[in-house]
Amino acid sequence: MAEFQLPVAAALAASAVCSLGVFALSGSKEGKIRLPTTTAYDADSGEPLKDPFDVTKPADWVDGEPLDEVTFWSRMRLWKLALVALFATILALQAVSLGFAVMEEDNIWIATQSLYAVFALYLLGITASALNKEYSPHSLTIIHICALLFLATSCLGTLALFPANPIPVTTKVFSLLTASAAIVPQICWLASVALYLVATVVAFTIPRGPALHFDSNDIYAEKTLMQLSSRYEDNVCGITGASVWDLFLFSYTTKVVMLGYNSESLEIADLPIVSHDMRATTIYAGMRAAMRKWKLQVGSWSPTPGSGWNLIYRLLRLNSLVLIMVMVLASVSAVLFYVPSFFLRRIVEYIETDVARSDREWGWFYCAGLFFSQATCQLIVGQLWSLSTTTLQVRMRVQLNSILFAKTLVRKDVASSAPPAETPEGQTAPTPATPVDADAPKKEESEDEFSSKAQIMTLMTTDVDRVSEFSWHIFTLVDSPIEILVGTLFLYSLLGVSCFWGLAVTCLFLPLNHFAGKVVVGAQDNLMKARDERVSLMNEILGGIRMLKFMAWERSFEARVMKVRDRELKYQKLNYTIEVLWNAIWNGSPILVTLVSFWHFTVVRGQTLTPSIAFTSISVFTEMKFALNALPETLINLLQSLVSIRRIEKYLGGAEVNPVPPLNTEPSPIALQSATITWPQDRARGASSAPSVASTPKAKFMLIDLSLEFPHGELSLICGKLGSGKTLLLLALLGEADLLTGQLICPRSPPDIIASFAGARVPDEEWVVEGVCAYVPQSAWLRNASIRDNILFDLPYVEERYQKTLEVCALQSDLRILEDGDMSEIGERGVNLSGGQKARVSLARAVYSRASVLFLDDVLSAVDAHTAHHLYYECLKGDLMRDRTIILVSHHVQLCAPGANYIVALDNGRVQFQGGREAFQNSEVLSTLSQSNATDPNDNKDEAQVPSVEEATEEKTVEASTEQNSETSSTVVPTTAVANAKEEKKAPRKLVEEEKRAVGRISTDIWKTYVKACGGVLYWATFCASLGLAAISPVLENGWLKIWSGATLEGGVVRSPIYYLGIYAAVCAVGLVLTTLRYFVLYRGGIRASRVLYKRLLEGVLFANIRFHDTVSRGRLLNRFGKDFEGVDSNLPDHFGRSIMYGLSACTTLVTVSIVGGLPFVLAIILLGTIYYNVGKVYGQTSRDMRRLDSVTRSPLYSIYGETIAGVTVLRAFGASSKFLRDMLRCVDTNANPYYWMWSINRWLSSRFNLLSSAVIGVTAFVAVMSPSISASTAGFALAFSSTITQDLLFLVRRFVGLEQSMVAVERIKEFSEIKREPAEFIEPRPPASWPASGAIKCEDLVIRYAPDLPNVLHNLNFEIKPGEKVGILGRTGSGKSTLALSFFRFVEPTEGKISVDGTDISKIGLTDLRSRLTIIPQDPTILSGTLRSTLDVFDEYEDAEIYEALRRVHLIPSDDSTEDETTVNANVFRNLDSHVSEGGDNFSTGEKQLLCMARAILKRTKVVDYATDELIGKTIRHEFADSTILTIAHRLRTIIDYDRVMLLDQGRIVEFDSPSVLLADSSSQFHSLCKATGKNELSMLKKMAGVA
Repeated sequence: MAEFQLPVAAALAASAVCSLGVFALSGSKEGKIRLPTTTAYDADSGEPLKDPFDVTKPADWVDGEPLDEVTFWSRMRLWKLALVALFATILALQAVSLGFAVMEEDNIWIATQSLYAVFALYLLGITASALNKEYSPHSLTIIHICALLFLATSCLGTLALFPANPIPVTTKVFSLLTASAAIVPQICWLASVALYLVATVVAFTIPRGPALHFDSNDIYAEKTLMQLSSRYEDNVCGITGASVWDLFLFSYTTKVVMLGYNSESLEIADLPIVSHDMRATTIYAGMRAAMRKWKLQVGSWSPTPGSGWNLIYRLLRLNSLVLIMVMVLASVSAVLFYVPSFFLRRIVEYIETDVARSDREWGWFYCAGLFFSQATCQLIVGQLWSLSTTTLQVRMRVQLNSILFAKTLVRKDVASSAPPAETPEGQTAPTPATPVDADAPKKEESEDEFSSKAQIMTLMTTDVDRVSEFSWHIFTLVDSPIEILVGTLFLYSLLGVSCFWGLAVTCLFLPLNHFAGKVVVGAQDNLMKARDERVSLMNEILGGIRMLKFMAWERSFEARVMKVRDRELKYQKLNYTIEVLWNAIWNGSPILVTLVSFWHFTVVRGQTLTPSIAFTSISVFTEMKFALNALPETLINLLQSLVSIRRIEKYLGGAEVNPVPPLNTEPSPIALQSATITWPQDRARGASSAPSVASTPKAKFMLIDLSLEFPHGELSLICGKLGSGKTLLLLALLGEADLLTGQLICPRSPPDIIASFAGARVPDEEWVVEGVCAYVPQSAWLRNASIRDNILFDLPYVEERYQKTLEVCALQSDLRILEDGDMSEIGERGVNLSGGQKARVSLARAVYSRASVLFLDDVLSAVDAHTAHHLYYECLKGDLMRDRTIILVSHHVQLCAPGANYIVALDNGRVQFQGGREAFQNSEVLSTLSQSNATDPNDNKDEAQVPSVEEATEEKTVEASTEQNSETSSTVVPTTAVANAKEEKKAPRKLVEEEKRAVGRISTDIWKTYVKACGGVLYWATFCASLGLAAISPVLENGWLKIWSGATLEGGVVRSPIYYLGIYAAVCAVGLVLTTLRYFVLYRGGIRASRVLYKRLLEGVLFANIRFHDTVSRGRLLNRFGKDFEGVDSNLPDHFGRSIMYGLSACTTLVTVSIVGGLPFVLAIILLGTIYYNVGKVYGQTSRDMRRLDSVTRSPLYSIYGETIAGVTVLRAFGASSKFLRDMLRCVDTNANPYYWMWSINRWLSSRFNLLSSAVIGVTAFVAVMSPSISASTAGFALAFSSTITQDLLFLVRRFVGLEQSMVAVERIKEFSEIKREPAEFIEPRPPASWPASGAIKCEDLVIRYAPDLPNVLHNLNFEIKPGEKVGILGRTGSGKSTLALSFFRFVEPTEGKISVDGTDISKIGLTDLRSRLTIIPQDPTILSGTLRSTLDVFDEYEDAEIYEALRRVHLIPSDDSTEDETTVNANVFRNLDSHVSEGGDNFSTGEKQLLCMARAILKRTKVVDYATDELIGKTIRHEFADSTILTIAHRLRTIIDYDRVMLLDQGRIVEFDSPSVLLADSSSQFHSLCKATGKNELSMLKKMAGVA
């Protein structure tokens, strides 16, 4: 027992005092660690009201219910009793020693033993007092005991191991206390050390709490829980009650690792649920409170909004506890990093002095020191990484995502009405609108950066990820400076002044740092912009994919996307180049430092370089290289994160809709007083709050000076020409538009109203709640869920009301046709429903809702006359709408005006008429509306003559008439799923199939795909050569150092230091060049692969058959094009190259060390290698599964983002915001869980690998000390290598798993690149350029079915259509009209028979030739964003004059050449071809979009036209396509009554085919009964038009 006894005893006593202090502090807080109450937040902000966006429930704050607690706590008492017994024994032993000390009268010894006794007594005291403690007091005590015991065991253990003899060859350092030679105290002391060791093992393995159970229904959706494959009660993450040892080794994760290894594939529900502080709801609640409570202010200074500082401050304060722990651990680990180097030096020094190994005691002591210091350091670093990657990163990701989502729910919907990219006049002079491409790089300056929905998506995905990933780098800010400082001191002890010369060189690299940082941020910005542009272009293409196919534009659009893609890859390449040069500089700096230091040490100062100095300084330099490298990388990441934080804060600062007051159940008026209204704009909240007309851009449409009052509980009608501002008026009433002047009163639904209705059963008479609103937009917004879920919209299911709703919305006949009825799933954005069905489902949602005020935007226009009639009388005027206020926008003036109580007519933003129906009928407004096509002639009929739906049962066949529009019918046909034999209740078939996850390892052909995409044989030969050479360079460097440093000791020929230094410099320089070259080779292949794979995927998706697009959601495709490709571009080459590099490095290390260490080392390596391999294998399997789960759970999250961004107006109108917020948080939990476990598994692996690596180093040192044949320089050489193996092996496994995970992206991409494609684009011989010259159609024995095992849809159709004939096609839903239309474009191929156009069989013509020569004008107009010119003339083929002519023909601009004055309010945007078109054409009304599609068709001009559209356009069609053959899927009988012939289909057969006059004259014909169903007046009108007497 050496003289270190007293300091050790003092240190232990001091630690006990610290522990007591911590107990005292936490005791004062004790009672407070209870559930936070939701109102606590409100009290802070001084608002006692309930916050509608506070969606937390009490259950969210609980980790879980303890399982079997009585047994658990009684077991804990036994363990704690065992500890008490141990401490009591130790105290007794210490007392005996103290007695001896008193007898000897040695004051130092008395003081030492007294302090030891006090320490033991304190341990006994806290353990005894904790015997009956449970939960957090128990947990806290265990942590204290473990900390104190760890300190005691390590200090006392070190003293016990201390060799008694002096260090060989050096002077005697340790004088031993002669007094302690007494044998009894010696035995007592050793016994107490042994007991401390036992106590440490016991304390470290005592659990801190019982296993917990949490009801998974509270956190996961039902769908997720259905996939559960393994049930276990203790389903909460073990971290809540894990013992200290389990925490350090992450053993609570073993369960998940083994679960993943043993089961074929993991599901989300199989994973343990995380503790409450990691769940989305609680994290969101904290973030929301932080946004409200905290604001950065230093004195009078506060940051400008949008600079990002406020958000950073809130994030730091909110996560302060974790951050403090991270910083403390970082500081400790930074110091510990150099302890192994200290022992390394000692070992080599020992071998230098004791060559014969005469006394190995000190050698063993140093070996033990090397092993333990390495292991301890790695365990602490493990905790540090765990906190930053798992806890901090997941939390920040959820905090930002949830707050962004909550903001989206209240932010003005500027994206839909985005202005041209001009800045409002109040700020800078407006620039002329430029084409989109040219504008892209400059866009950042514009006031509203988030004008497209894709940009908002990027914010929620890419930007949030970038900020949260910075948490990995945060600790570097503390750790690197300390590491550099400690390292410098250590080097000074080795090399003296010379080290400062070396380090001075690093200062030269600092300016480069700054410069490169700027370049990187610039390149990254450009890359992000190009990526944004590509994703939003893909978003549009996938949205308008049908149109692309109808127009045969796939190739042109492919070229357009590839152009943007090439630009993106150019920036990616630039990024890589910068990164490589950067790495070269940073790999070069430590080499240069070493060279300069060694030069100064040996040449200038003339010192001898011994192995202990050479190899230790190399290991310290390498360690410092990490620190020096990490700093610049962290700074770059910091800058990139700042860019993202700014974007996020800017979005969070955007204008919001006015807050909704609590529900007022008194009837409130709906009125406007002298109101001027415009589309919403983003006036940032920091800008002046009083908006003036001046700050409105010129291009904005305005409603001017409205004074209206809508009657309560009655039907009001808003009518007017196209683009007269009807929709804007509705949005204004919903609170979505900007009120510039005047007043507006209108009830609005509180955001949490739908959530408050959930599960509440109410009597019929209380169903409608006064003050709640519902809104049906013009283009229906539907969720990807079943029809029933869309209609119920989270309200309770009331059978009677639900059935009545279906009946009045004319949905029953449609549901009969659908195989799964109302449980049929609606595809994303309703792709598998026709326009009319979408409109009616959307209407049904409003009718079923509990709203008292309904805003209906043109619900009647998407349906045919019959259905419109039915909807008006049965629904709008029916029982379900009694006493509800309805404000209806409609063109069906004659149908609706007689029943409307109040009518408003708008014209170009001004009120043309307002008042009652009598006044309206007598005014001139009606006639002007009729002339301008703003009414429907069909509507002018008598109420009495309308047959009720019951009477018209046989006409019911037509009731849903032509709902199925040609765009979507391909999916109405049942999929290939065979119906279950059990009929009663089968699970509804999924239209949008569940996203597939590949199971198991990545298959060979995916590796092959990637390898081939990178390059050919030559490329791979270069690749292997560059990697191989680079791997050998460290061996040469260290080998030469061995020769140099060994020369003096081993007494060979000693040359001058310059000779050694010169060769060393040459070897290092060559090594540096080789290491840099391999990256250039690697990234070159990576970029090539990115391009090749993208082109393949793009082609695969563009040319896939239409069925594929109907069954795969757009979110999933965008996930492939977005997230997956981001991985392939940015991470895959890196993972790929580095896996091989680390692998080679580990191999060279093992080979080198084995050659040095001989047989004993080889045996040790084989043993450790086996363990390594098994741990790695288990980890790889589970980690892959986690990554796949992470990818798959991202899609629903992206989908809910997308759905919300698109339908935010509807959500707010219904008051469903908080419900959606809760749903989104549920998706976040589902996504964050695999992510959390993915990182936990990573740490699980690291902690095990690091301990194994410490063992490898220990074994190497042990072998070196044991065998005298190993010289000091050889030992230094071997140890320098073995210390790198820790990093190499860990990174090898991690990078390889990273590589496999990135390959999952390639796997997903490959899956969609190889989907079944449509037939060939061109078939030789190609048809003549003039085909079809006349447009004659002949159909012979046409049989069509959708799949070989499905029934025929069209049965033996035979008909001929002469050139230039106009033919109307009629039939009920599902009669095959659309299928027939689709077959002309070969979206479905004939099973038998053929269709010929101008005598050419169309199946013998390539698809591009065929589709480019025919035109379809679909019911759902699809137009692309950009400018008006780029929308109509996508590929710059026409002159402006031709485009203007087409616009005139469709009456979008007046035919006279009058010009408009610049200053006109609400100028006609169609006069300016540079007018901005927002995403999906959202800034035009649906009618305008249809006319634009028509104008596009006129520009294209083909012989055979197939269209499904409205009366409005009938005139244009008759004039413009006079010499074309036209097939019309008719909505209104008037449209086709003057056609040459009419074809009536029923169940895929032609029932009647003749001219309308012949069929009308025959009263027994079905066509006659159809016409008759429209009412007497209309029948006579139709007869007159058809020329039947």
